[in-house]
Amino acid sequence: MRNLAVAVRALDPPEGGAERSLAALIAGLLDRGPLFDESTGFSPFSDVDGGGEIGDKWGVSIIQGAINSDSGGLLDSRAIREICEIKTESAFSGLAWRLRSRATGYSNAALLRIHLKRVNSKFRNAVGSWLDRMPAKPDVGLTQLSWSKGAADAFRSMEIPYVVFIRDELPFRFPDVFSDAIGNAACVCAAGNGLGGQIRDFFDVRRVENVPLPIDYRGRFGGLDKVESSIKSGRSSREADGTDGVPRFAIIGVVPSTGLSTYHRLFSRLEKSWPEARFDLYGSSLYVNELAKHPNVTVRGFVPVEEIFPKCDVHVRIHERFGTWGRVTNEAGIFRVPTVSNSVGSQPESVGDGGVIVKDHHDLDEFERALRKCWDARTVLGELAYEHSGVSDHRRSVSILRSILSDL
Repeated sequence: MRNLAVAVRALDPPEGGAERSLAALIAGLLDRGPLFDESTGFSPFSDVDGGGEIGDKWGVSIIQGAINSDSGGLLDSRAIREICEIKTESAFSGLAWRLRSRATGYSNAALLRIHLKRVNSKFRNAVGSWLDRMPAKPDVGLTQLSWSKGAADAFRSMEIPYVVFIRDELPFRFPDVFSDAIGNAACVCAAGNGLGGQIRDFFDVRRVENVPLPIDYRGRFGGLDKVESSIKSGRSSREADGTDGVPRFAIIGVVPSTGLSTYHRLFSRLEKSWPEARFDLYGSSLYVNELAKHPNVTVRGFVPVEEIFPKCDVHVRIHERFGTWGRVTNEAGIFRVPTVSNSVGSQPESVGDGGVIVKDHHDLDEFERALRKCWDARTVLGELAYEHSGVSDHRRSVSILRSILSDL
């Protein structure tokens, strides 16, 4: 059995989708399982169709920062976990957030850079000490997100090949902090070839691989029967309140980098050109609340996705610059809801045939046509979205990562 050392800021309990995704990948490595084979079929709520060569299980040790959550964990006890008492935030990161840009929503770059350099220096020392105490040197290291620089430095000092997952825009904003960690990685993993291409264009990398964000659909939603029951209940609710014929679009989370300015222009236009269309916005932030001024928008706060999608027709998600894979797109697909997205990064891959891609989302004529097309064909596209959701099946993503690690 080979051993994997995971060094991250947060993992279990998860603080967000990136941590939840990595926890799902690690959990899959704890057992023997198939290496990736293109001929193997992965469909949510169904057994794997086919299967290639079986890979051995991995021993997994994890070091992470101080836990700031009371939510339950995702990993079982076979993953050996150590908590280092490095605080995940500091006076610099707090002040950076308070002085964030109103236009972009990003924390103040100068102050955040100070925080990142300091916390990564501390984490490098913590990871180095942790590795020194291990009875045997791990075969491979793995890291992601804001503490990846410190982890990578520690892995390199012990000549441990390592994998870096890039999940967000942070490395692109601070290449002076993260370029070395990315450039010296044995492999950089990204969700989608589109984002992988952006990484190749921006950084000097050895190898980039596509590992779609993993979703344990059965663990997340409880099974196909429960999903179908939710869909039926949502439709009945809309029939009862007379909104079943009203075009209803769902948008989950809006910040400047996910289309704030575009949505302002779009909603103003559609108020006149398609007044029947309604947009339900989920989440809570200054930017989401700002969009509430449009009469065709309703802000509904934080609602579980299993309660959102049974009551909507189309999901909408766009990115302005870097197209990280949106797992919510495939979660929508499970409920047979298609997505309208744009052509940035990995968005077209996450949508597949289960929706409509806008080539230029700043062209409001094209954007409106895409929304209308998707709504008109929502039944057919919804079925295609369900079929495509298997691309994010956690068993498929685990098999891809298992194959990557086996090569190192």
